[in-house]
Amino acid sequence: MQVTCLHAGFSQDIVVATSYATLGADSVVKAVVQGGVVALICNRKTVSKLLKAAGEMPTLQYVIYTDHLCTPAEIAASPPSAEGSSIGVYSVEQVVDMGKNTPCKPTPPSPDSLAVLMYTSGSTGDPKGVMVLQRNLIALIAAVKIQFAGVRGKVGTDVYLGYLPLAHILEMVSEFYTFCVANPVGYADPKSLLAGPERCYPTGAFETFRPALMCGVPKVWEGIRSGALAKVQAKGALASFLIGLAVRMKALAEKQRRYTPLFKKLLATFKKTTGGNLKAALSGGGAISAEVQEWCRTALDCPLMQGYGLTETTGGCTIQMPDDMSIGIAGTPLSSVEITLHSEAEITDANGAPYLATDLVHANGDECAGRGEVWIRGSNLTAGYYKMPQLTSEEYDAKGWFHTGDIGMLTPGGALRIIDRKKNLVKLKGGEYVALERMNTAYNASSFVNVDAGGVCCYADDSLDRSICVAQCKPSELRKAAEKVGVSLADDEALCNDPNVQAEVLDSFKAAAKAAKLTSLETIVAVRPVIADWAGNSCLTATQKLVPKKVFAFHKRELEELMPKGRRG
Repeated sequence: MQVTCLHAGFSQDIVVATSYATLGADSVVKAVVQGGVVALICNRKTVSKLLKAAGEMPTLQYVIYTDHLCTPAEIAASPPSAEGSSIGVYSVEQVVDMGKNTPCKPTPPSPDSLAVLMYTSGSTGDPKGVMVLQRNLIALIAAVKIQFAGVRGKVGTDVYLGYLPLAHILEMVSEFYTFCVANPVGYADPKSLLAGPERCYPTGAFETFRPALMCGVPKVWEGIRSGALAKVQAKGALASFLIGLAVRMKALAEKQRRYTPLFKKLLATFKKTTGGNLKAALSGGGAISAEVQEWCRTALDCPLMQGYGLTETTGGCTIQMPDDMSIGIAGTPLSSVEITLHSEAEITDANGAPYLATDLVHANGDECAGRGEVWIRGSNLTAGYYKMPQLTSEEYDAKGWFHTGDIGMLTPGGALRIIDRKKNLVKLKGGEYVALERMNTAYNASSFVNVDAGGVCCYADDSLDRSICVAQCKPSELRKAAEKVGVSLADDEALCNDPNVQAEVLDSFKAAAKAAKLTSLETIVAVRPVIADWAGNSCLTATQKLVPKKVFAFHKRELEELMPKGRRG
């Protein structure tokens, strides 16, 4: 229904604003006030909360609600009302009937019409309204059509699996692209992707829709991999060895462009995990580890391409080609953008060398064609932040370049690789910088980590010599560790507190750091396993991204207990 309302607004040249309901009423109120919003479309469950805040939203005139995911009892209850208020409250069905009874002709937008105020999910502060123009959307979709021309099948047959909120730019443009090439969308949510005893539905969305195309944030791919490996490990050491060998051999063969029917058959069970029909998938919204990308690409028998983009670039900048077997790159620029690297002399790599656009070698010895902050401009670059001219001028320069805050390098072949974050670098006591986001991604590969619950959140500051972290852990894995070290504890919280169990988790994290080739400074010296709910305590955004400051505040006591281990003296 959100998609229907979105296109209805476009047909009348109406600007559509997006906001995540999970961020709370305050964020919605700020978006409504800043945007001068007249009508809100929401779920029946949130109507009463919004009406309580109506006095703070002077422009609001209508609230339109859906019954999506409401229980039969909730639907049968009296409809929401706004007694004592001038705000009109209507169901979507009532509004549809109004349109049928009083039809109106379309008022087509122009290319320069403001299409969407896309409010960011606010992982670094208050949400900002990014101004997405109609021409930005058209340019991005046209560029993606060129990029994916080789994987498009017969019209109407390739189902796209949509599970992210429409308030996420990646999901919005992916659905627009799907409609543009006349293919259907199957709707789900992150909790209904897979079936299982701990899932919401007996039949998962993968099994129901058998998608051919999908986009996923890294945590989805990490979750698919960890779930599959857990099932293999349950079959014993021999099965784990044989399956692991098959994955490695198939990956090697694919890099050599060799067809391997035997390995394909051995790994067929994994392909069924995503419905058995997936022929192209994109990982975006953050960096995916090389290990996870290669495993998913190989075991799922599907090209898992990595892309790079931001809300400010209408979601897209670079995407790997489907036949590109490289690992850990974000692909080449789309035809609608150009990219340059800006030297950052004050920010250094693991070897202490600055990131310069003239660099020919990366810190790990790989050849490159320059390093620096990624700057982007082009026809899908948005118009800035709504009613925030100061912030717009800081991040969008006079020559049309958007300063992303990400540190990248270009490979000799012209592909972009994100190697650091200018905005997420933390200085340690000795003056060295560490990239916490890169570390989080590496440690998420540990078998202890519960990626679905939020994964790992590393911490560092200028009072520490080395980093520490809190990590959402699987109780089942903690119990295995306790059994290994001869500890018998009654509950999961006690497992998290036990120093012997913590030592086992730390050993696993050190192995993950070694596998990801993290430096000694990026290798944590202490970890606190946790099982507390992060999503329900505002520690995750609506798209399941970490909000580090919230995590640090929520686990202040645990982090303070670890800090002495992060200080050498």
